[in-house]
Amino acid sequence: MKLVTCLCPAQPRRQRLGMVVERDGASFVLDLTRTRAWAFPNSSHAPIPNDMLTFIRHGAKGFALARRVMATALDRWDELPLGAATPLEKVPLAAPIPRPGKIICPGMNFRKHLEETSGRDAPNPEFPLGFFKMPSCVVGTNAPITIPPWTQKLDYEVEMAVVMGAGGTNIPRERALEHVAGYTILNDVSARDVQLGEMKKGFLALGKNFPGSCPMGPYLLTADELTDPHTLSMELRVNGELRQQGHTNDLIYGFADLIAYWSRIGLEPGDVIASGTPSGVALGKEPDTSWYLKPGDVMEATIERLGTLRNPIATK
Repeated sequence: MKLVTCLCPAQPRRQRLGMVVERDGASFVLDLTRTRAWAFPNSSHAPIPNDMLTFIRHGAKGFALARRVMATALDRWDELPLGAATPLEKVPLAAPIPRPGKIICPGMNFRKHLEETSGRDAPNPEFPLGFFKMPSCVVGTNAPITIPPWTQKLDYEVEMAVVMGAGGTNIPRERALEHVAGYTILNDVSARDVQLGEMKKGFLALGKNFPGSCPMGPYLLTADELTDPHTLSMELRVNGELRQQGHTNDLIYGFADLIAYWSRIGLEPGDVIASGTPSGVALGKEPDTSWYLKPGDVMEATIERLGTLRNPIATK
């Protein structure tokens, strides 16, 4: 299933849980709460909640009910009530999890990215390195990102992200993927000049955390649809120009490793763990600084089977 969080333009704080479905060669967003009430009006099942995080917390029963709703809707498409299905291009989307509890981002976790920033002889990290992004930095696809006035080097990083279903502490590596609700795309937008200045002092905060620095989306592909997350191609384009190109089989630490390691702090439903990024970032092109983002640029982060996360850089 492809699950989305839909925005209501007339009520910006109101959100709806949706599902992307294909019908007659077109993509539609199915309003799951409304469609469930129509499909099973006398059912003893609990209603489907409007927000993704609550839905994930319902676990396997909620996912099974959503599949039943989808099957009924596709079978009785012509009977759907008004507003239950809307063309995808007409639905503004938030990030699948608009406010995750935790956003954990590994650093130097693609071998080729490690080489472009630290040299070909750089050893692999002895354990997963990482930092945290704040939930307030999250935006969805198509949301414009404003360059902070205190940076001259705004960079991009296409990443694959796992969204936790069942939480846990000290999760065994061999069972780690059983805790996954689904996968999405994350763009780790970074202020490189500030980041590198902080890292010289042993810290990393502001260079990775500012409004719009964590776009996610466009949807959450449920884990049952992707048995092996290490088989996907990924790329990022700026204004249509290919900047990054990689594959999840180049990960130094795979998703099971990352989940097992970071579960030491205690993971909860809806927490996000990113993959790290492949080579091709603007930082790796220095001293040529022309690769850094400018007002009017458009980033498109694409991962096989996960869609495209698109974000323009705002103009003043």
